[in-house]
Parts: sequence; C-alpha cells; structure tokens
Amino acid sequence: MNRMTRQALQELKDREEKVLKWLVRDYAINGSPVGSSRLVAMDYFKVGSATLRHVLSDLEMGGYLLQPHTSAGRIPTEKGYRYFVDRLMELEMPQQNITRDYESGLDNLSRDLDQLIKNTAQFLGDMSHALVMMSRPQERATRIRSIALHELDKDSVLLIVHMSLEQVKTVAFELESQLSRVMMQEAENILNDLFAGRNIDDVQQQVEQGTDEVARKNPIIDQILKSFNSVLESNSANDYRTYGTHQLLHYPEMSDPANLEFLLEAVETDTLQRYLPAPLYSGKPSVFIGGELGQACFKNMSIISIAYHGRNCNGEIHILGPTRMEYERIIGLAEFTADKIETLINTKYTK
Repeated sequence: MNRMTRQALQELKDREEKVLKWLVRDYAINGSPVGSSRLVAMDYFKVGSATLRHVLSDLEMGGYLLQPHTSAGRIPTEKGYRYFVDRLMELEMPQQNITRDYESGLDNLSRDLDQLIKNTAQFLGDMSHALVMMSRPQERATRIRSIALHELDKDSVLLIVHMSLEQVKTVAFELESQLSRVMMQEAENILNDLFAGRNIDDVQQQVEQGTDEVARKNPIIDQILKSFNSVLESNSANDYRTYGTHQLLHYPEMSDPANLEFLLEAVETDTLQRYLPAPLYSGKPSVFIGGELGQACFKNMSIISIAYHGRNCNGEIHILGPTRMEYERIIGLAEFTADKIETLINTKYTK
C-alpha cells in the first residue's frame, strides 16, 4: 500500500527561490554538490559569495537543502525538489530536431501498435536517460457493475470495483479513523446504490460535482470519493513495454546493490508495475518524489506518470529516474509523447 505524504511548503523569499531553482538545475546536470562559488560563477546572481552562503544556509535550515559533507556544497532534499516542481519549474518542450526524428518514424508504424509502443518507450528512455514503462492502450470499460469493500485491518480497506468487459479495479485506502464492520457495510451499500449499473462517464461527472450529503456523512465514502475517478481510469492491464534499465546505472546515487537487485528483479519478473502510481487523467503528468512513493526501494528515485487516451481506450507512461532528474525537460518530453500517441491512436487505430 502506497503511503504518499507531502510536507507543507511555506512560501520562500524571492532570492531563496532563485537560488533553489538554479541549484536544482545545476545539480540535475552535474550531480555535484553546489556551493556559493559555483552560484557566483553562473553570473546570474548580482550578489557576492557571502550573501549566497547565507541564503544557502537558510535553505538548509528550512529543510530544502542538505550538506553531504562539511566542506562540500549543498544538494536538494525531497522537500526542495517538491518546492521546485510545484512552484519554480518552467517546462522545456523537446527541441524541433528531436520531435522531427520521432515523428518521422510514425508513418511506418501506423498499423503496428505493439511496435509503436516499443519504439516510443525506447525514444523516451534514450531522451530522458531514465527507465520507461509504457502500457499498451487498454479498452476502457463503460459501466460499473458492482462495488465491494474488504477490510484489510482496523484502519484500512480494499475497494473492489467490478466493471463491464470483465475488468476489475482495486485500490487500498488507509483510513483516518478506525473501521467498524457496520460502517463498512453501510458504505458498501451506499456506493452500490449510487453507482452500480451506471455509465462510468456519468459516475465520474457526479463525483466531480459532489454527491449528496447522506453519502458524505460516512467517512469511508468521503475518503474513497476523493480518489474515485483516478481508480476508475487506472490501467489494470499488465501489458507494459519496458526500456532503459541500463540508463539508471550511470547515476552513482542509484548504485546501492540492494535497491538495484530489487529493481532489476522487478523488471525481469514484470512485477514493477504493482508499485507504479496511478497517473492523473487530466492530461497533465503527476510527479512522485522519493519517499512520496511509500516504497523503500524508491527512496532515491522519482517517477513522472502521465496517461494517454484513445477513443474508449487509455494507457499509461511512467518515467523512473533519480530524484535529481531534469524535471523541466523530462516532463516536457512526457507531455509531447502522450499528445503524439493520442493523436496517432485516434487517427490510425480507432477509425
């Protein structure tokens, strides 16, 4: 069960934001701790080294940076990366020569969907220098048949949604209060009264607009409905194309033998997808950094996840790399790729 937690981020001062932004960018490319002399050499800051040392110290005190060694510069923490991604990032779309190279090969793949997914995963892996997992588009169920709740322990429950096309979606929820059997049975009955037998599009629209007060009085339902649409849209198929495991070996921080052994085994046995987060289905990528993923094996990694859509089908793209990945450039790549895949599927495969 993923336990994604994010620290509350307070607004930084303008100079602190600029220092953090350029430090994150520099560390992503060079992988070396950044000190005040390095920032001065960028010729971006119009202040002296002493002032920058003070700003670095304040950022470290705030938990946005850490100093791996006494005499070394600073590197971003998960909190620093989260602030950068949420507030400072400026998306960098792929350069024209890169998009041209990718697009030039699409026509030859117009009737070979498997090869298209394989080649796209390879393109993303090579361009991002990361591990890419991309699912084949899965036909989308259109109707909810029934909903069940299963108690895992006193403070968590498994939601099971049976849908048309014999599809089943499951997700575990950690509850904010202890669970009682009466409350769980009541929640299951209400969920079925609300949604069983209904068209999924209608259900999603109702959830977005808000359900009636009776349903929201049950704390289990209230918590489930916050994530219900992403559960319905999540891809339950295991048909993934994986590329780029070798890319991770280039990063010193990824070289922990235990983590590498787990990751390589998970890729070889097709079990890595169990740990992947469900991407947002709003057309925008979601970013999970280090501990936010709730898995110890991902503590030095980040995942960028984005969904793509065809007519009545959808798929997922996941890019896994070190926490110091170039978020601006790689997220731009992910958005470009998802858009191109959607266009091709809608024009070539679903006419």
